[in-house]
Amino acid sequence: MKTLRRNLWVGALAMGLFFMVNGGLLVYMGNDAKNMITDELVTQNITLGADAVEFGGTPGDAIRDARTADIESKIITLHAEGKHGVWSAQDRKTEEGLAGRASITSSLPLRNSLNMAVMGYGIANLAMGVGAMIILMGAGTMAFLAPVLYLAIAKEEEPKAATLALAY
Repeated sequence: MKTLRRNLWVGALAMGLFFMVNGGLLVYMGNDAKNMITDELVTQNITLGADAVEFGGTPGDAIRDARTADIESKIITLHAEGKHGVWSAQDRKTEEGLAGRASITSSLPLRNSLNMAVMGYGIANLAMGVGAMIILMGAGTMAFLAPVLYLAIAKEEEPKAATLALAY
């Protein structure tokens, strides 16, 4: 038991190192996820339309990040709902209503894909932020807890000077 207590600071170092490695893994995986999403968006070769100015974008820019994906999703929504209105408000029994349904349903897959890319970027950023916090926790454990434990245990084990009590 004395050996365990004497070497408790080594456990604190190991725990700090464990936190740092796992935090680094989260940062790496979040960055890798962002790169995969970006590569897929670039592969699709989608560019912002002329309406991008309304949403803060530049027409003709390639979609390669969360901001441009969100802008293009809003443009698609603007066009689909602007031309035919919201599906729930349409008369579904007329020829015009059915044409609006076809237009709206054909725009949904691309809108959903772009919105999923935006969410994927957000989750990847969240994973990277959590990883950075875990790295800081590990560094704090190694920098503060391990030395405190070492010094506290070393102070307890200092030999005490023997004093002779003289009785008069």
